[in-house]
Amino acid sequence: MTDTQFFIEKYRTLVETRIGWGKSDNWQSQDFETLSGEIFKKTGVLLSASTLKRIWGKVRYNSTPNLATLDALARFVDFPNWRSFCHWQEEATAALEEPKVTNRKYRIPLLVTVVTIVLTLIAFILQRQSVKTLRYSNIRFSSKPVTNGIPNTVIFKYDATRSNADSVFIQQNWDKRRRFRVDKNRHEYSSTYYLPGYYRAKLVLDDSVVKEHDLLIESDWIGVLQKEPIPGYLPRELYMKDGSMGLEEADVNIGPKDYQNEPPVFLLSRVAKDMEVPSEAFELSMLLQNTFTRVSAPCRQASVMLLGTGGVIRIPMSAPGCVGDLLLLLGDRAIDGKTHNLSGFGVDFNKPVQLRCAVSSAEIGISLNGTLVFRDKFPKGIGRIVGVRIAFTGSGTVSNFKLSSLRKD
Repeated sequence: MTDTQFFIEKYRTLVETRIGWGKSDNWQSQDFETLSGEIFKKTGVLLSASTLKRIWGKVRYNSTPNLATLDALARFVDFPNWRSFCHWQEEATAALEEPKVTNRKYRIPLLVTVVTIVLTLIAFILQRQSVKTLRYSNIRFSSKPVTNGIPNTVIFKYDATRSNADSVFIQQNWDKRRRFRVDKNRHEYSSTYYLPGYYRAKLVLDDSVVKEHDLLIESDWIGVLQKEPIPGYLPRELYMKDGSMGLEEADVNIGPKDYQNEPPVFLLSRVAKDMEVPSEAFELSMLLQNTFTRVSAPCRQASVMLLGTGGVIRIPMSAPGCVGDLLLLLGDRAIDGKTHNLSGFGVDFNKPVQLRCAVSSAEIGISLNGTLVFRDKFPKGIGRIVGVRIAFTGSGTVSNFKLSSLRKD
């Protein structure tokens, strides 16, 4: 067992104890969907149910989760990052393994010594933090994709040598938990992107952002089956059809008797500069249908995610009986079906569903089949909308897609 696996097992036990759902041996798919929503509400990081299933050993996966995922998991249980959780666990394990001091006359001196050391260390850290001022000059930071389309590797070039920073990070988007530590004395770092998207890249010295710039990974419509760490790319002729795009149930390689197999998540995505519209005044419309009818996915879930330069809007849909598991995202706000009435997002996917989402006058309205199912204030927006991701459990189709600005120039 590797150290990471050891700590993951300890982490699972801690989470199971805190949330009080019983042993994870009895958890169902909807429990992992709910846990995904709880983690997002607390940390702002959206970890998919499939990722959590791998963490809990429900799906076989031989690779180690990336550091951004582990840091988000640690924040969910009130640690600043994964390293802090592991250090705490090491100390707890060591304390359990220490031999007990049986002679009473040694206990008090030992306790005094330990307390003195701890207080001295805390005073030193606080003094160091209070007096240090970050200094830097001639900082450089840039990035360049090596090709067009997806997958794509981005080469980051940086120079932070003229600084007194103890640590240097490259943050790949607006989420500060997606930071990767780099060598202060080096000048290049590369990262591979497997899906198109907008990223606000930042150079971080200690905990201060000193340089940032837009990074857009563009792609025409692509269809993939979500897998970690690399999605399965589908041939264009399979998902691009006359007047529509997507997969029918027959296109998914799961037999009618595969009751125990987890259905795939099919994703349609496009990110491009020519899609750009303002999130404070836009209209989105389309016809979409989850075409997967197998008993292994009775909820027939689908979601539409608009990708903005300052966050996302995620509109979920499912069979009416599963709306309690839905999660609506509006920028940094999460609206959970467990604590909010999202029954309007329950639909009959036996036929295509007409979706319309519009924002104007700092309000957002979402309609399904001509019925307004959600309206609320939306003052912040999500910056400029530059892309979309449409996800289906199993398979699904989209037609009449339209994204347009409502701004009157």
